[in-house]
Amino acid sequence: MNKLIVSISLLLFGSMPTMADEFPTEETVRYALNCMAELGGQTDENLYTCACRYDAIRSTMSFSDYEEGYTFERNKSMPGEKGASFRDNKRGEKFYKELLKVRKAANADCLVVKHVELIKPTNK
Repeated sequence: MNKLIVSISLLLFGSMPTMADEFPTEETVRYALNCMAELGGQTDENLYTCACRYDAIRSTMSFSDYEEGYTFERNKSMPGEKGASFRDNKRGEKFYKELLKVRKAANADCLVVKHVELIKPTNK
């Protein structure tokens, strides 16, 4: 009976997110795919660079702050009244500026890796 209770407890509580403000998997994948596309395609080298950048962002910003900054970035150029709610959002603008700083630091810290092939020496 005790084993059953422990098993159910582990199943229920072990599958819950460890942090309330954890970045969702969907956002992780979206970031990686967009980043790799900007670097020239889906290669192991680009994945390494993008994972480094993403980890730098995650370690610096909470997901809710990242989401507000990214939403502001995506919608600030929307024309008309709908866009005004984003353009006039001082809180979103603050997180957008923070996101730009974090991205700049991540881009500087995470080198773009290039694939290098070993040239075998000849016997001459």
